[in-house]
Amino acid sequence: MSDYRFLTIARADGVAEVVVRKPPMNTLDPELYEELIRASENLEADEETRAVIFASALENIFIAGADIKQMAEYRFEREPLERKIELVHATFNRLERLAKPTIAAITGHALGGGCELALALDFRFMSKGTPRIGLPEIRLGILPGGGGTQRLPRLIGRMRAAELIMTGELLDAEQAEAIGLITRACEPERTREEARAFARRLAAQAPVAIRAIKRCLVESAGMTLAEGLEIERRYCLHALLSEDAREGITAFLEKRSPQWKGR
Repeated sequence: MSDYRFLTIARADGVAEVVVRKPPMNTLDPELYEELIRASENLEADEETRAVIFASALENIFIAGADIKQMAEYRFEREPLERKIELVHATFNRLERLAKPTIAAITGHALGGGCELALALDFRFMSKGTPRIGLPEIRLGILPGGGGTQRLPRLIGRMRAAELIMTGELLDAEQAEAIGLITRACEPERTREEARAFARRLAAQAPVAIRAIKRCLVESAGMTLAEGLEIERRYCLHALLSEDAREGITAFLEKRSPQWKGR
């Protein structure tokens, strides 16, 4: 997994940490989108990886979103713009559907596409202090085109999401935590380690059940209760029929720690 220009991936204790380094701002462009998709595919196939952290190597930036100077050079025509939007959607959808828990360790600004990338992940740990998170696209006369208008209201509710998107307001970690936009506001020097500790906790759970839970949550978004329950029924049955379920029940009765096989 070392064949990346902008990503490095380190593994320990069942956790893969994907670090983005694309100075000066970790801007999202076709090359970085392609690497994120490829990394997701590789991590999906890696049986040793049971949880994934996404972080930045840059001190003040998580992901800055699109390069505004490059945007000024876009071909403002329907077809090329549609292709750009489709690439963004494909990338963030792939991250969202990674069948392992995903965590953003946000130690710098996560604005625009950077916020949308974080929203495609399962959990968000963010440093207190200077970093801000939000969707400021309205200031450019456009809207969040990477799923922001869809994922944010599903996370924090339509009214609050509409306020943030329509005003372009940026939040610090404590404000974001208060409305449920992030999982935890952390002391700056502790953000990465708290994310790693949480990832290790998730990596220690039964892999089959974790994958099933995530699929239930992702696949049922926007569905009726009846449709969601059908998805739950299917994945619950899959988990109950797994070796992990038999091991978990046996270990509980034998008063020992389970040895998960991931099957």
